[in-house]
Formats: sequence, C-alpha cells, structure tokens
Amino acid sequence: MIWIKLGILIIGFIYAGLIPFTVKRVVRQIDFDLNRQTLSFLSNKTLYDKTIVTGYTRLLFATAVLHYVFFWLLSQYYNLGEHETYMQYITYTFSFFTLLAFVPHNIRPYSFRRLSSTLQRLAHNMLAIVVFLSLPTLIILFQSAIIENMPLGGIIGLVIIGMTVIITAISIIREGINGITEIFFINGISIWTVFVTIYTVLFG
Repeated sequence: MIWIKLGILIIGFIYAGLIPFTVKRVVRQIDFDLNRQTLSFLSNKTLYDKTIVTGYTRLLFATAVLHYVFFWLLSQYYNLGEHETYMQYITYTFSFFTLLAFVPHNIRPYSFRRLSSTLQRLAHNMLAIVVFLSLPTLIILFQSAIIENMPLGGIIGLVIIGMTVIITAISIIREGINGITEIFFINGISIWTVFVTIYTVLFG
C-alpha cells in the first residue's frame, strides 16, 4: 500500500500541475487571446508553428496517460475494482483524451466541399465535449464510491467538483466557450486532484 500511496502522491501532483503551468507559460510567450480562443487553437497548424502544435499534442497525451495512471492507482488503493462503471470510465476518459490529443483543431467553415476538414473539426469538437463531460462524471463516480467509508473526503470532493462544474457553466453562459472558461475547468480539476492526493496520503 505504501508504494501505491507514493505513486498517488507523485502522479497526483504532476497530473494536477502539468496543464495549468505549461499552458500559463506558453500563453505568455505567444500571441494568444484567452477571451477569443480556446486552448485547442494551440493544435491548429495554420495558426501556430510545428513546435507549438507538437508540444500541445504531447501535453494532452501525457495528461491522458497521467490521468489513467492516477485514477487506476486510486482504484487500487481504495479497492474499487468491483465498481464496474468507475473502471470503465477510466478507460473511456483515457481513450477520449488520447483521441483529442491526436485530432487537431481547425477553424475552416463546415462545408461538404471540404469534407475532410469538416469531419476533422466536427470530431475534435465532439471529443472536446465528451472529455469535458466525462471527467466530472468519473470524479463523481469516484467520490460516490468512497463516500460510505470516507464521508468527509467524499463530501468535500463532491463539493469541489460541483463548484467547478457550476463556475464553468456560469462562465460558458456569460463568455461562451473560450480559453478562460477552459482554465476555470482545468484549475477546478487540478484543485480536486490536489485535495484527493493530500487526503489519501494523510488520511486514506
């Protein structure tokens, strides 16, 4: 158990900080408007050079791997193997995250004349929506699974993810889907990850 707990500690903090810190540093170095653009624009080959696009792809894929390992370690530590839906969602979210990493964004208008770019844009947007919805669902499944044995951790975790969803929804209503909205969501997931990591290490 000590090795699993150590893995949760290490992976948890890397997973929580990788996207927020990387995106913050990259956005400062390039011409990127968080009010008008989503982070997916960083995968657009017509807007940014190969270094940025490749880096963003690797960032998403690395996050997908960390995501899978982190939630798998949680399943091992809390003995959640019998929670079939939770275990399935770990695989689903990893798969969608990975696909999102390798389906680049484009801003070409939807058109049957450009079927390839239209399908690519549609696939990217659909994957982004699925990832956005499936991540909180996975977290809620985890919190629900542990709440009986660890009520405090379960309740606090649900409050954190609930507030994240609410704040993100309000931002979408007010601003639409943009980089700022995505950062609200990402930071909320990061805060939850840090909480679960610390709670597991100290009280699990």
